[in-house]
Amino acid sequence: MKRRIVDCHCHLGSYFNFYVPGPTPEDMIRSMDNIGVEKSCISPHMALTSDIVGGNAFMLETVKKYPDRFVGFFTYNPHFPELMKKEMENAFRVSGVKGIKIHQGTHGTNLMNSAYRYLYDFANKYCLPVLIHTWDIQTIKEIEALSAEYTDAVFIMGHFGAVPANMKIAASVINSRNNIVGDTTVSMMFEGNIEWLTDLVGAEKVLYGTDMPFIDPRVCLGRILASDLPEADLDRILGENILRILKGVRKYEI
Repeated sequence: MKRRIVDCHCHLGSYFNFYVPGPTPEDMIRSMDNIGVEKSCISPHMALTSDIVGGNAFMLETVKKYPDRFVGFFTYNPHFPELMKKEMENAFRVSGVKGIKIHQGTHGTNLMNSAYRYLYDFANKYCLPVLIHTWDIQTIKEIEALSAEYTDAVFIMGHFGAVPANMKIAASVINSRNNIVGDTTVSMMFEGNIEWLTDLVGAEKVLYGTDMPFIDPRVCLGRILASDLPEADLDRILGENILRILKGVRKYEI
C-alpha cells in the first residue's frame, strides 16, 4: 500500500524579506508530486506579515481550487479581533479549512494576548489543530498552560522549539499532555535529529512539516526517509498523525 504523506506546515506565496522559489499553488503541487506528497496544510506568507485579509483570501482561493491537494489553516492576527472573528467564521464555512495558524512573532505579541481567547475558544469547540510558531521557551511554556485549559484543541508546536535545548523542554511538555504534538519543520538540524525527537515523545506525537515553499521540502523528507525508524513509525510521522487530527475536526455550525 502506498504511504500517505501529508505536510502539516506549509506556507504559500512570496515573502517580503527574501526570494522564495516556486511560491504559487501550482509550483507547490509540482514539488509535492515530485516527492509523493498527497496534501499540504497552508497559511500564506501574506497573512503572516502585511495583509491578513488578503492572505487568508489567498488561502481560501487555493483550497477551493485544489481541494484534494491543500488543507487551509486560517491565520489569526490578534491586533484586529473583531475583523478576525468575522473573517474566521466565514473561512470555516469552507469545508477544506481545518486548522488555525498563529505566528505571534511576526505579529509582535505573545500567546497570552487576550485577543487570542476567541480563537482558543473556537478551536476548542471544533477540536481544531492550532499550528504555533514555537521558537523560544516562553512560547513552549505558554502552550503548556493553554493546552491544559483548552483540552479539545490540538496544539502543534511548529519547529518543535527550534534548537536542541528548547526541543528537550518542548518534548517534556508534549509528554505531559494528550493534545500537544510537534512537527519536523526544523531549520537547525543535527544528524539523527528525527530519531532523537521520536525517542523523546514517541512517533505518534511527531508530524511531518517542512515550511514549503519557504524551505525546500526535499531536505526534510529525505532526512525522515533515511532515518533508522521502523516503517510503522515513518507512516505515523509522514501522514497518519496529521490525518487523524484532521479527521477529528468537528463540522463548523453556521
